[in-house]
Amino acid sequence: MLTEEEKWRFDLHGYLHLRGAVPADDVRRMVELSDDWHAKPDSELPPPVSSYRDPSTDPTTPRSLNNVHYADDVFQRLTLNPEIMRVVLALTDNCPQLLAVSLTRNTQESDDIPFHGGFTGGIRNPANDYQAADGRVFTTFINAAVSLVDIPRGKGFVCVAGSHKSNFAKPEHVDIYSDPPDVDNVPAQAGDVVLFTELLCHGARKWTEPTPRRTVFVRYSTSYASWSPGLAPIAAHRDKLWPEVAELHETAGFQHRKEVVNRLLTDLGEDT
Repeated sequence: MLTEEEKWRFDLHGYLHLRGAVPADDVRRMVELSDDWHAKPDSELPPPVSSYRDPSTDPTTPRSLNNVHYADDVFQRLTLNPEIMRVVLALTDNCPQLLAVSLTRNTQESDDIPFHGGFTGGIRNPANDYQAADGRVFTTFINAAVSLVDIPRGKGFVCVAGSHKSNFAKPEHVDIYSDPPDVDNVPAQAGDVVLFTELLCHGARKWTEPTPRRTVFVRYSTSYASWSPGLAPIAAHRDKLWPEVAELHETAGFQHRKEVVNRLLTDLGEDT
């Protein structure tokens, strides 16, 4: 499901830029919800949506609303987006698990996001894995950053390309504002997706545009190596999820093929 060029790019850089992957109507709906929900305190959000950190005590931290896919179908549709899932299925050997969906808002008052992930602190997370062999690439933790606005060059997502394979800690002087070739900056259009392995050293430059940056982060892992059983469907709100999305959330045994995966593979023209 990955082209040979996509395999080469992902293995070389640790990320893929999927252009125009999300329909414009869905982007507009997610922007409307972002503006509505981010204008409210947690007490007025539709359950189980809530802030990752309390914005009243962390006012300069970009506010991230978790569990948004329980509150509107547009985010459930995003978790099953064919272009995103085409890559996720290939990278997880057809054994994916949906971990989380969050809606983040960055403003001129928001802090930048220093480098994290990968080998930034001199210690690699043993739960993360990346391999490339026999014409395939594989990773156990994937992040799909869906841009809801245009991101100009010099702002937004940055990474140390190739750091998902690094065996050495990043020099301290290399930071999110460093220039190429040490640091890649990825400008994007609304509806684009930057999909990367969490092993990649990544961050975000400060947002200086007059209107907010709005991003949806959809996180996946291999279904048999879940980071936390608490990320499975929330029992009290499971009935709000489509059956396929609920199944995608579930952990599963090694190489177990979920029904939602069979359906996606059939739709993608792959032999199940």
